[in-house]
Amino acid sequence: MTTSFDSGCSDEALGIAAAVGDREAFDAIVIRYGPALYRYARRMLANEADVPDVVQDTFVAAWRQIDSFRGAATLRSWLFAICYRRIADTHRLKRARPVEDWVLEPLSRADPSADPFVSASNTAFLNALEEALGELPVRQRAVWMMREIDSMTFPEIGDVLQISPDSARGHHLRATKALRVLLTRWQ
Repeated sequence: MTTSFDSGCSDEALGIAAAVGDREAFDAIVIRYGPALYRYARRMLANEADVPDVVQDTFVAAWRQIDSFRGAATLRSWLFAICYRRIADTHRLKRARPVEDWVLEPLSRADPSADPFVSASNTAFLNALEEALGELPVRQRAVWMMREIDSMTFPEIGDVLQISPDSARGHHLRATKALRVLLTRWQ
């Protein structure tokens, strides 16, 4: 799908155009943020079959509410907030799901000349990380994922979760400390 909006178009311009009913602008928003929302929802939901529905529901809700988007938060954090609420609505946050393999690919990419022990250790570490993330409380896992995987700032995370940036920072700190304990053998 191609749109008349190039990848350099600002979020603000896309939001304004979409708010007046420009479907191509909204398509560009979906293309820009769909993969990140999918990755986030996949990590947060226990049932992988729910992920496409949650992401689709997020964009449906965003389309319906786009005229209320005022730019107080970034478009990205506004979409993550909608997605977070859709995830919470599923009431299926019992067990975390693995992240898309390509997200962690740089950590696990096998170099043919690499030491087999190092490759096996990387795979074992990623498996341990997945398990440890699944043990974190939902909000800590959400903050850690948004910060470490999606490189969101604490104010953006705060907007998404409707908490203060300091609270987001505290959840990240507690998640990081818990992961250090859970992954002690890897230090």
